[in-house]
Amino acid sequence: MHTPHTQHKEPEEVFLPLSPSRYAEFYSLEMDKHTSDICFYLNNSAEYSKVLELGCGTGRISRELSKTCRNVTGLDLSHEMLQLATSHDTNGTDYICMDMCQMAFTTQFDHIIIPYNTLNLLRTESAILQCLQQANSLLTSTGSLLFQVYLPERSLLKQTEKLFQFQMFSLPDNTGKLIKESIRSFTSDTDIFSLEERYRVRPSDPDSKKEDLHHIFQLAGFSFEKWISLIKFSHFKVTALFGDYSNRPFDKAKDRLLLAIVSKQNSSY
Repeated sequence: MHTPHTQHKEPEEVFLPLSPSRYAEFYSLEMDKHTSDICFYLNNSAEYSKVLELGCGTGRISRELSKTCRNVTGLDLSHEMLQLATSHDTNGTDYICMDMCQMAFTTQFDHIIIPYNTLNLLRTESAILQCLQQANSLLTSTGSLLFQVYLPERSLLKQTEKLFQFQMFSLPDNTGKLIKESIRSFTSDTDIFSLEERYRVRPSDPDSKKEDLHHIFQLAGFSFEKWISLIKFSHFKVTALFGDYSNRPFDKAKDRLLLAIVSKQNSSY
């Protein structure tokens, strides 16, 4: 009697939720080595100035700014990120746990920086406007706001599409590897896209437990024109736009990274 052949399916991968502490750990492992953007903020921040960084994470940029600026404050909403920032800092940077859309400062700053696509994380137009308008009120009359945002291809936002990226890092003390997979999901007729970050922890010790963790969040996928309108609506004027960290002028046709320097509309500059 013939027995039908049964196809065996591969078991579905299961990714557990990523805790805030583990995310801070993985973020530090990846981003503390990212230094290419630091020169942009150093070169465009006056020496001995008072600087506020929004979304400072583990403090990689604030630490460098503290070497030349008079006073640097790093702000983030994650206690876990700020714990790592404080433990890594030897320059006397002030770190504050605060929502960048609900800031409560009684002082003003010469420069405010919002690096590495942090504004995209606010997702909605109203939240971004709230953040920008508060930043405006916290700047001195001649102060500047410096930020970076990500501009997705408009063609991707008009269709269902997924983009996959892969990275690998060594765990501390060479105890194994961390594999990071980033999956950007674009859906039709929306200015929002989803980002899933998957982390596979692979210890070199065969007796140590492997981990598969992930989190998913949404980001603003606004056009260049939308970002410019948000800047103007927040009572800023554009001072300079760049397409990379070496201050190359922004090319609307090809650049997906937008670096902006803006000043208050009542500024004399």
